[in-house]
Formats: sequence, C-alpha cells, structure tokens
Amino acid sequence: MKKLKKILFPLLIGVVLIGIGIGYYFYSAGANYYSTDNAKVTAQMYTITPSSSGKLLEWDVKAGDLVEKDQILGRTETLPYITSPSDGMVIKTDMTVNQAVTPATQLAVIADTSKMYIGINVEETDIYKIKVGQKADVTIDAYAGKIFSGKITEITSTTQTFFSNPTSFSTSGTYTKVTQLIPVKVEIENGDNLPMTFGMNAAVKIHLK
Repeated sequence: MKKLKKILFPLLIGVVLIGIGIGYYFYSAGANYYSTDNAKVTAQMYTITPSSSGKLLEWDVKAGDLVEKDQILGRTETLPYITSPSDGMVIKTDMTVNQAVTPATQLAVIADTSKMYIGINVEETDIYKIKVGQKADVTIDAYAGKIFSGKITEITSTTQTFFSNPTSFSTSGTYTKVTQLIPVKVEIENGDNLPMTFGMNAAVKIHLK
C-alpha cells in the first residue's frame, strides 16, 4: 500500500501541475490575444450612381476592368459624363446602353485595389479589447502556412447591420436581442505582392498587449 501511494502521489502532483499549466496557457492566450476567423480580404468600395434620371447613352466598362481616377465610364442624356472616383477595379456592373436610370440605380461598384485590407467582424461584447494601432498576425486560406504582419487601422462606428436592420422587433412586437458585429479594418504587409482576391477567407490574431 505504501509503495502504491509513493507511485500515485507523484503522478497526482504531475497531473495537477499539467492542469495548472494548461489553464494558465488558455488564460494567458485569452488575455493577450483576440482571435477570429470571421475575416475576409476586401477593399474600399465605391458605388457609382447617376445624379439624375435619364437614359444611359454610353457605358464603356465591364466587371474586371481596371480604371483610373476621373476616367470616363459612360454618359447619360441628362449628365454628360460619369467618372470613376478612384483608381481601382470594376467588380460589379450589369448596365446596358439605352437603359433608363435614376439616382437610385447602381451603375457599378469600384474597388480601390491599391488599398486592399482584411475586414474582420468583432462581437460587440469584445470590441472594448480592440484598439487602433494594435498589431495582428494574419493568415489567408489561399496561402497556407504564411503569416502576414498586420495592424488595426480603423474601427467602424456602427454595427454591421445598423443601416440594413435598425430594429429587431418582430411583427408581433417581440424583441429579440442579437449580438451585433462591428467591422474592423486590418492592413497587412504584403512584401511578396501575392495576388489577393476579394472575399478570400482569412484568420486574424490581434495582440492585445
């Protein structure tokens, strides 16, 4: 019996120490880092709309075209020229000549490809941990094993659904609280100029301390 105790006691101490070590690791990781895989490659987007109603007389770009700032994209009968607000890429357009348009018509979406970044969505219960200037380690699914150095450069002042879904009341008047997501911008260093595609999945680990 004494021999058994001599064997079991050190084993018990070892198990306790391992447990303490594991607990400290997870506590330290939670206190020093914030990690999320709710992240994608994106960029500043510009929605192109006409300033008045009329017929689209010319439209000279298609999805995938590269454009320059102030480049003429097309013209309507009421507004001579429609121009690009930025250098970038046309990522969405399905306009046709002679189509009737109004100020609510989305003619195109142009992405500023010179300033691509990682967009992450942080739960409102964790946003207090996030500060502009914090460093981040970023991995992109397309480039497995590569870690990009990044930095928090912007925290949006509204939640992701603020404008699209301002209320959570149902038709019966019942309120359902939903945890909101706040968009955060992470700029990364891409010294190898690896190609980035909008919507690529990413994961981000933010250094809190």
